[in-house]
Amino acid sequence: MNAFASTAHAENKRVINGLSANEPLQMKDSSKARYAVAALVDLACQPTSQPTTLAAIAKRQDISVSYLEQLFAKLRAGGLIKSVRGPGGGYVLARSSRQITIADIYGAVFETSDVPASRATDIPQLRVQMDGLWQAMEREVARFLGSVTVEDVLSGKLAVPANDRLPA
Repeated sequence: MNAFASTAHAENKRVINGLSANEPLQMKDSSKARYAVAALVDLACQPTSQPTTLAAIAKRQDISVSYLEQLFAKLRAGGLIKSVRGPGGGYVLARSSRQITIADIYGAVFETSDVPASRATDIPQLRVQMDGLWQAMEREVARFLGSVTVEDVLSGKLAVPANDRLPA
């Protein structure tokens, strides 16, 4: 593998840096990301002075409590939520929903090791070109997710009119 290909491969594993105050953003569309975003949007819908239990979020979002516990441990470590102990305890957002981006959520729930190495081809020059394609796509998606806040999701700002939707 030449030096350029090696650098591109290392860059692909590191993915996008700098959009989130937490770990680098990981471009990985999965149920983990979708559940984490849904849970934080749900939490943002609740009165800010009243903590929300995982059981309540799990019921509303149809997610298991044990899975939410795993996600919330990462979200708390990422500084996006705070836990409130005692009777009437639960979770609240650590910052305003206007200050939490979807990129922040991705950065909190994914670790660098979660991103698989690119193996599109065994032809070194083509691998470099493919890595460049995926990195460019990841930068664009990261830029978009870094610009969208939990508040934007709540407001419906991102809703796409039916006639503008892509075919299924």
